[in-house]
Amino acid sequence: MPCPLCGHPKSHKHGCTSKGSQRFYCPNCTQTFTDTFDTLYYRRQLTPQEGHTILQSHAEGSSLRGISRIGKHSYDTVVSFVNAASRKAQLVHNQELQAIETNAIVADELWSFVKKQKKCLPEELDVGDCWIGLSLAKNSGLILSGRVGKHTDTFIEELVVGTEGKTDNKLWYTDAWGGYERVLPPEVLHIVGKENTQRLERTNGIVRQQTGRWHRRQNKFGKAWEQTAVTVRLVVSYFNWIWAHSRTHNTAAQRAELSLNPWTWNDFAVYPTLR
Repeated sequence: MPCPLCGHPKSHKHGCTSKGSQRFYCPNCTQTFTDTFDTLYYRRQLTPQEGHTILQSHAEGSSLRGISRIGKHSYDTVVSFVNAASRKAQLVHNQELQAIETNAIVADELWSFVKKQKKCLPEELDVGDCWIGLSLAKNSGLILSGRVGKHTDTFIEELVVGTEGKTDNKLWYTDAWGGYERVLPPEVLHIVGKENTQRLERTNGIVRQQTGRWHRRQNKFGKAWEQTAVTVRLVVSYFNWIWAHSRTHNTAAQRAELSLNPWTWNDFAVYPTLR
């Protein structure tokens, strides 16, 4: 097989790992590797089924420690795998969502909190109210961008910039929060009104129900700000590529003509990063 590191056309077998996986050796760069190189399973003692269970459970709102107990995996193993999958999900999102055709962009935010709700000091920027901003392609329901932050103009600006990198559409539908009026560039046609954001409001409801820690009334709230961002990346990818609508029986990526079939978590695990 060709070497994934230097591209040399021929590498040869070089024994097996302690778990029985075939090892290969490249005579050009003198490096060894296995056939799981450049996947989430490289140098991890997890099977694809175990990896699928971990990611699906976390996308559905299960805690990392709960997944660790149920799957009988080390807590550090679960955290490492989820974080790596989140980075891979962001890579897939950035590479696959380009020049999206849509008739309008819809933007809204949903509220959550991290660690505590009350008695938050002004300098405590990683606890308290935690807003999750989403922008949606109106006709397909594809989530274009997701951001985590405090409810500020900077937060909305990051959402707008992330969305502009995915589509050239200049028609935005939002609610009446003034941050969008202050941040959106003048060439954008900005229409305010809840009647135009119903699809994203429904998406927010689905996302809330899928991820238990984001319920408005719950006791499974997030304990770490960064973990909320990790979960957002996974949930956005799950909603775009894996979750099939119960009525249309297809995913948002299929409706946007980005894929022919629903993806699985294993498709994210083996998605090539070396291009």
